[in-house]
Amino acid sequence: MTVERHAGYVDVEAVRDDGRAPAAATTLVRLLALLPGHWACTEAVGLDWIRLRIVLGPHAGESAVREAVRTALTDPALRGWRLAGTGPGG
Repeated sequence: MTVERHAGYVDVEAVRDDGRAPAAATTLVRLLALLPGHWACTEAVGLDWIRLRIVLGPHAGESAVREAVRTALTDPALRGWRLAGTGPGG
């Protein structure tokens, strides 16, 4: 998993490991819908990757962000995507 902490935000990247998985832009929308709506974030999208920069706060610490994204990526609609730095299925 790639998670970098900076002053006030955390970057989390997901990668596509199955060519049959939905496109990055579609997956981004689905992923954001599964995360807490009050989290402020910006995103970047490539062909086979998504990067979220999520603002840390009292209800969104680094470990909470990491766990929420990890959990969201287990949703069947996001099959074929995983956190960067983890093996398939991880």
